[in-house]
Amino acid sequence: TKWSNLPGTARPGPTMGSLGSTSQAAALALMETLLSSAGIEDLTGVRAADDYLGSQGSSMGGGSYAAANYHVAILGTPSTTENWEVMFGGHHMAYNITFLGGVGYPVPNHIGVEPKASFTLDSVSYAPLEDEGDDMVAVFKSLSDTDLSTAYLAGQNFADVLIGPVEYGTSSASAAKAKFPTGSNRTGVLVSSLSETQQALTTTAIKEWVGDYNSTIADALLAAYTSSTAYADTYLAWGGTESSGVDPDVNGTYMRIDGPRLWIEVSCQAGVVIQGKSHYHTIFRDKQYDYAGTL
Repeated sequence: TKWSNLPGTARPGPTMGSLGSTSQAAALALMETLLSSAGIEDLTGVRAADDYLGSQGSSMGGGSYAAANYHVAILGTPSTTENWEVMFGGHHMAYNITFLGGVGYPVPNHIGVEPKASFTLDSVSYAPLEDEGDDMVAVFKSLSDTDLSTAYLAGQNFADVLIGPVEYGTSSASAAKAKFPTGSNRTGVLVSSLSETQQALTTTAIKEWVGDYNSTIADALLAAYTSSTAYADTYLAWGGTESSGVDPDVNGTYMRIDGPRLWIEVSCQAGVVIQGKSHYHTIFRDKQYDYAGTL
């Protein structure tokens, strides 16, 4: 369960850069099998963003920013019927895809990017997470002033996602805070109270994360997360500077979708290398089936 949103962190498995070209191709072929075309586009773009950051130079991480520093690990023996897991990640990426009896659960999944705007590397343009950010913002922009006020998480500040990589394998004080809200702490606007158009926008946003995976993994999850029963217990909530509204260019802006199982967070943070520009941290989790519910 050891993963992080930071460069230079110890992770299971060898780095991509330590592998030969044949092994690197095999690792990427494995990810292409597990992910959809949209997922591969995000994976490729986020790794390119790390190479882009490395080319800029920084006192915060330096050479740790590089696609070659991403790790790949397989826990157990790959099988269509048994239990095993694929971990692939590095800075701004953590894929944890656990198979339980042949059924894949792609959570927890962390993905982020700096810069969040389009960038060019080796004459190729990338904009990973642009669609994710735009579609999430569109959900909140569709809300009335009254609903936006109801959905606002007053008195809470979000320097990062709430349920990050700290709840397993650590005694950090922050682990105690990494708990899904329950009872009266689950606040926001119920998706079921919104119009059909607004519910459709919510479904589109959810697809940006769930749809990054092969349909054999994603379809059942998407159906469960977006059913009428689920939407009757799914809240939209946001935080940050209330007077600025839901603006991803303002540091501290935070958005989430909190369902009976589904948990998606988007945190807008100050740039580390690209100064003066915010960047995205996101998390996709399942309250019941993180790591296939085995922990």
